[in-house]
Amino acid sequence: MRAWSLPVLLLCLPPAGCSWFSAELTVSLRLPEPPEHWLEAFPELCFELLLPRADAAPELRPWPADGKLCIPKEPNWPVLAVPVTRDGRLRLPPAGAVWPLDSSAQGQELALSWEDGPLAQTLLALRRERIEVSTLNTARLEVEMGNRSGGDPWRLDLAYLAERLASGEFRVTDIRALPCREVQLSVPAGTWFLESPFRLPQATAEGQALTLMEVPLGAHRLFRAGGLGGYVLYVGSEGVEIVEEP
Repeated sequence: MRAWSLPVLLLCLPPAGCSWFSAELTVSLRLPEPPEHWLEAFPELCFELLLPRADAAPELRPWPADGKLCIPKEPNWPVLAVPVTRDGRLRLPPAGAVWPLDSSAQGQELALSWEDGPLAQTLLALRRERIEVSTLNTARLEVEMGNRSGGDPWRLDLAYLAERLASGEFRVTDIRALPCREVQLSVPAGTWFLESPFRLPQATAEGQALTLMEVPLGAHRLFRAGGLGGYVLYVGSEGVEIVEEP
């Protein structure tokens, strides 16, 4: 997958000034290319960084203009790239990386991926609760999350996963998918897609229902390709509530 070049209009961070001999390391961040239908629907798409902090909630920063970030040399340190669009009003599921799991052999580059967004988000949630994560076998966790996700790791029950990891009694069978259901919607003709980067667009004709397979229970965003607006979906076991957005 080729790296994606960010617009030069993004705000920059001050130089971090990490030293090779310090407890921190400067890495070059490499983004995955966004899904093609995202680029078509959100031409102004840019990214923000979401990072853990030891003493507070996760920190949201502008993307560094030079693509470099100073991070602690702490095992299983998560870095998330949050896609932002519609003048900052909309944030999509993040890409993620874990240091040193996703670093190059020399440790100077950190490659983010859409596949590791849920893993990085889970580690971020654990760090926020001051749960020790440095000894977690994230290489194995990454593989098992991929194997058990059915092709979309955002279908996994990440809250339950974090709870089991925090308990110290985690087993691989604790990686499980959220309950899902088929959803049928009456929407205008067009091409539609859900918020996960792993969900492909679906076309529907005039008078035809849009059928979405295996949608996890919970809240979702439904977007129309090539246009503004869309819907918020609240998918429950008994039905679906749909709210139109401007």
